[in-house]
Amino acid sequence: MSDAVLEELPGDRVRVRVEGREFVIDAACTHRLGRLVHGHVNPRTLRITCPLHSTSFDLTTGCPVAGPSAQALTVHHTGVLGQLYEPQDVWLPASERLLEWDDGFHDLMLGDRLRMAAYKAAITEAVRPGGVVLDLGTGTGILAQWALEAGAARVYGIDLNEKILRTATERLTEAGFGDRFHPLSGFSFDIELPERVDLIISEIMGNLADNENCVAILDDARSRFLRPGGAMLPVAVESYLVPVTAELAHGRVLDGVPQDAGSPAAFAELLRARGARDAFDLYYDAIIPVGGQLAAPRLARRYAFEGTHGAHETSYEVPLVYTVQRDGLFTGFKGYFVATLSDTVALDISGDEVSAGDPEARTTSDSWKHAYLPVRDAVPVRRGDRIALTFSRRRPSATGSGSFGQVYGWEGAVVSGDVTVARFAHSTRPDEEGGTP
Repeated sequence: MSDAVLEELPGDRVRVRVEGREFVIDAACTHRLGRLVHGHVNPRTLRITCPLHSTSFDLTTGCPVAGPSAQALTVHHTGVLGQLYEPQDVWLPASERLLEWDDGFHDLMLGDRLRMAAYKAAITEAVRPGGVVLDLGTGTGILAQWALEAGAARVYGIDLNEKILRTATERLTEAGFGDRFHPLSGFSFDIELPERVDLIISEIMGNLADNENCVAILDDARSRFLRPGGAMLPVAVESYLVPVTAELAHGRVLDGVPQDAGSPAAFAELLRARGARDAFDLYYDAIIPVGGQLAAPRLARRYAFEGTHGAHETSYEVPLVYTVQRDGLFTGFKGYFVATLSDTVALDISGDEVSAGDPEARTTSDSWKHAYLPVRDAVPVRRGDRIALTFSRRRPSATGSGSFGQVYGWEGAVVSGDVTVARFAHSTRPDEEGGTP
């Protein structure tokens, strides 16, 4: 294990770098204002201990875990060192591999400032003191902890990953909430709660909104777990698509090795297993700059999770037509979501500022990024041209309604005047083309 590096920052804060992680916390202990820059950091437990009166704090949450202080530190920023990236770097789609998420990816989510700030504010606003909450997809338990800190009487936490659920239980026990957190291991479709809840919290959206099957999961949860008049967080989510020029991203797909794909042989095997014709029958996680957008974004799908309506339709075809606003090279589509988390808190992942020097300046989501849906043959376009897109989602033939998988398709044409100058057709499971959309 490496030694921690502590550095005083303006605003009476301290930066702690340890075991590949970065934390920015209050500089003074909440007990007797001991200077934490002189404290001891345990790299294994990620705790810092005040040099004056030995109060220890969890660096990930700020909660005191030992010693005389009962007041938490403010954690202003968390991050994962070495996770710096550039616009148009391409990564395999995390939402298609969620059952493979390891501790490193959970660390990336915990360090995602955009995600964390929005969810903490929304949970603080939505939780009513004494209410009962379900955290669906609880992961490391951070959302459940914020609900308990906001006054929830108890929180049920559901997660498929037993290892990460144990981590959540340990964290919440150390934070003093062990008797109010009730972990449940399994798929939510197969679980029964002992009571209806006042609020369902979830963060199971992908960067296309529905690419972690959140819609079917939340529809089921609302109908079986939520009391009449209860609330959902998020309240609603909208997905958007926009044609882009992203030549670097297109070139990286053409080269055939995304950032996290391992060797070319490993990536080729992944594509073969999916029945893909080539690397263009897959979408990718990437930050696509706003400056590369060739037209105005169009709403692809909107889901409202609250209310008494029935289940949403999760298989669909959406026709969209874009008028090109500037000359450029059309290389594919950028996808992203805008979620209404609570009455006054929204989460918009469309931003493109990836500044490494100032975490406060970042407008990107480090964990979601954007979805990049490439077209195989890039097409020069001019202002006034039209790009017609049919975007589709359907269930793969081999899975039931409760699974995570889906098949996306993006096909269409580029039209200049009355002439169709190019066509494109891509699917994440082209071997299943012809199935019911």
